[in-house]
Amino acid sequence: MAGESDFTLEVDGSVQKSIKWGYESLASIPAEYQIEDVSQHVAGMAGSGVQVKALLNAAIPHPGSDHVTFHSQDGKFAASVGLEEILDRAILIYKRDGGPLPESKGGPVRLAIPQGDDECSNVKSVIRIEVTAGKGKDTTYDPFHDIPEIHGHSHEGHDHNHSHEDGHSHGHSH
Repeated sequence: MAGESDFTLEVDGSVQKSIKWGYESLASIPAEYQIEDVSQHVAGMAGSGVQVKALLNAAIPHPGSDHVTFHSQDGKFAASVGLEEILDRAILIYKRDGGPLPESKGGPVRLAIPQGDDECSNVKSVIRIEVTAGKGKDTTYDPFHDIPEIHGHSHEGHDHNHSHEDGHSHGHSH
């Protein structure tokens, strides 16, 4: 589809400088942050991407910023996740088969979080990354979460209550 490389992804919110990224600027991020084969990190995903950390480092989050909200292009979907939780794991997929990630595959930019709680955190058509102090807008709560026919996928086999070594249990929330 013509124009798929003509997108703008904005990083803003509680940051020292808001930055807009396009296909070429994402591709020019240093190799240390590029992920050539996303399938090596996220099962069932294909393409190439860049670590979210690179974009956040460039924008410089303000002290006290602890969440990152990924907004979809249509404005209907947003996922707010803890900054520390995703800093070293989250990937933005923006390339596939040598060109821009097609919209049919979640492009122009798709969020993937390896070992994330579930695929609900994998936002398609991301156009804005908002850094916040406290949880931002989050549309991932789904009252039909455990009904695959309605929700769209099953979470069977996923542990939604994560116990940590400190003995605290953190329930899964959407």
